[in-house]
Amino acid sequence: MKRITEPDKLQLEAGRLMPSLILASSSPNRKALLEKGGIHVDTFAPEADESRIGDTPDEKVEGIAKRKIMAYISSPAYDENRLAIAADTLVLFGNELLGKPRDRNEADAILHMLSGNKQTVISAAAVKLPGRDAIIISDRADVIFRPLSDEEIEEYLDTGEWQGAAGGYRLQKTGYTLIDYIDGDWTTVVGLPLKKIIEIIHNLN
Repeated sequence: MKRITEPDKLQLEAGRLMPSLILASSSPNRKALLEKGGIHVDTFAPEADESRIGDTPDEKVEGIAKRKIMAYISSPAYDENRLAIAADTLVLFGNELLGKPRDRNEADAILHMLSGNKQTVISAAAVKLPGRDAIIISDRADVIFRPLSDEEIEEYLDTGEWQGAAGGYRLQKTGYTLIDYIDGDWTTVVGLPLKKIIEIIHNLN
């Protein structure tokens, strides 16, 4: 797939609806995604339980997003007058949940497994508007990897982008070169489902 170099309509619409917000996440990719739409983003790194609890993958990722936003709300940094968003992402391959690789060897095994195959990225967001309870949503997008050679995987591992990334790659950097196409919202793959978030803002206004 081609690299996304300019803000798309989702980012620009998000910037129009949410000119400023608190991002309860330490992810530089989520922050960059929002800032590219013209949003002023202040970040808060939540200390929350990230164990995956729930009967379904969607419940598991939504639970973590909820705990992250609650960690922000209960902190001294909480500003009740500002919009805040927390998020979490996981990758589903068959019936297996793929988190962040612990080391290069695990990242190598994951990328070999994903090569030429489909995965499903599930991203959840907890949206806290002033004067309202947090709303928790999630979205899915299918990602189809092109067949990768051992050399291509080694070259990608050398970038270090696999570190701290669910599934072992980052779409916004050079990870887009690993992908054939995306069926769904590409911002969900980055880790912040803007389409669903925009729908929430519209419905509450």
